[in-house]
Amino acid sequence: MKRLAVLTVIAVFALLGCGGGGGDGGGGGNPAPIPPTVDVTGTWDASMTVIGGDTSLPVGYHWTGVFTVIQSDSTASGTFVTSVGGSGKVSGSVSGDDLDMTITQTSPCAGTYSGIGMVNSASNQMSGTYIGVDCYGIPQTSFTATKR
Repeated sequence: MKRLAVLTVIAVFALLGCGGGGGDGGGGGNPAPIPPTVDVTGTWDASMTVIGGDTSLPVGYHWTGVFTVIQSDSTASGTFVTSVGGSGKVSGSVSGDDLDMTITQTSPCAGTYSGIGMVNSASNQMSGTYIGVDCYGIPQTSFTATKR
């Protein structure tokens, strides 16, 4: 049953990453990309909380981290470190005020996560969710981050 719930959550994230509606005027295919309206370049202080998933970490488990990101046009990439020893890379694309991202953890164990962050450039804040697989299971996590 838990696996079905996790697969449902993954499907929802996949649909969120695809964006909605629109069209390319060509009778099908992919919609025209939305140009970025925000710049995610910088250092972000983040707070993460487990909100569900099939994981050995309890719901409500909380930790912090620092993400350093560089944006070039609609492409973003960078690194992260966390207060619990996590580290790795971030990559993704910026569309409008959303950062669709892939997080690749290398320490303390290999893990891959997909998520989306909504950026409020007026307040230098980002919030969102991500889900993935690592040695702790399949955690679904919410986050908020503030740009330095």
